[in-house]
Amino acid sequence: MRISSEQQFQQGIDSILTQQAKLNITQEQVASGNRILTPSDDPAAATQVLKLSALIASNEQFERNVIFAQNQLELAEGRLGYAGNVIQRVRELVVQANNASQSNESRAAIGDEIQSRLDELVGVANSKDASGEYIFAGYNAKTIPFVKQGAGYVYQGDQGERLLQISEDLQIKVRNSGADIFQKVPEGDGRFVLTSPASNSGNLLVQTNTSSESVVDTYTLVFSQASATDPVSYQISGASSGIVASGTYQDGESVSFNGISLILQGRPEDSDNYTIVPAGKQDVFQALSDLAQQLKAPKTGGADLAKLGNDLGQSLNGLDQILGSLLSYRSSMGNRLQQLDVRITENADARLRYERSISELKDLDYASAIGRLNMQMTALQAAQQAYIKVQGLSLFNLLR
Repeated sequence: MRISSEQQFQQGIDSILTQQAKLNITQEQVASGNRILTPSDDPAAATQVLKLSALIASNEQFERNVIFAQNQLELAEGRLGYAGNVIQRVRELVVQANNASQSNESRAAIGDEIQSRLDELVGVANSKDASGEYIFAGYNAKTIPFVKQGAGYVYQGDQGERLLQISEDLQIKVRNSGADIFQKVPEGDGRFVLTSPASNSGNLLVQTNTSSESVVDTYTLVFSQASATDPVSYQISGASSGIVASGTYQDGESVSFNGISLILQGRPEDSDNYTIVPAGKQDVFQALSDLAQQLKAPKTGGADLAKLGNDLGQSLNGLDQILGSLLSYRSSMGNRLQQLDVRITENADARLRYERSISELKDLDYASAIGRLNMQMTALQAAQQAYIKVQGLSLFNLLR
């Protein structure tokens, strides 16, 4: 087979171009530090790199979510801590007001301060975050959650509890419904509530003590006295339980029934009655508003003061329930913040693993690359020299 000069020249040029292409690739690898410049360099490794890069992108979003969740929970926990301080102050005021030495004027002044504390508490419940969203409004974060309507406050948010994804398999709650926090708190001692009618004419004070074993029922305590010279008797009956206790009243005595204990002090009158009902839910704002109004109203006579004493005693129980509920929510938020601290470390570890895996797949072995670069430069120089030699081969060079 004949090999023409043109074919020889073309083979020489192709060899030079091939060596230049290989050299260029190696130079780009050395410059970038990457072994894989295009997916065709290593399709299997390139696919793994893409998957790992997607995981890193997701991990970065999780890290942003964790930071947002931390900010939200720290803000909410701090505001509930402030709310607890407000309620604790109200409790101190109620203890101060529940004293026989107080006058109508001093109790009214205490009522005014409780009203001011109520306004403070509403401000806490209507707190916003840095983006202007209300943190206790559920999903309706752009709507002010609590507004005054008539004698009470209406919740305009919803029951939504915002969740954030902080890892592939874990979501965390970053917002609670304001209605749950401020309008669905157990009343009384959490099990029962004593009500004292305004129609009572005696000055009896009733202290209730209940336990988790108390039989749930609606109980009525009724006093009776046939004549002024007769002893006062009492009877306690339950709507379902029937008569559970009865006897002759003794000042300062304790009466126990169905897991409930009553300490009775003072002088009841004929037909005076008290009701002990299962505890429901209280609206914190309404409870404080009613308390303030009750203290502002003038009291005359022992019956009014006795009713006030009984009502304030129940208010103290209710305030303890509010404090306990706020503490429970704060504790829950604290637990979630601890989860986030753990998740920060785990997300950072995951990111490090992904980056290490990508490095193992695509990072260049510089020692090997430099050796290959030198070989390719030598090969290119050899191809160039060979081309020059071939180019000089011609019969015309031999003709004289």
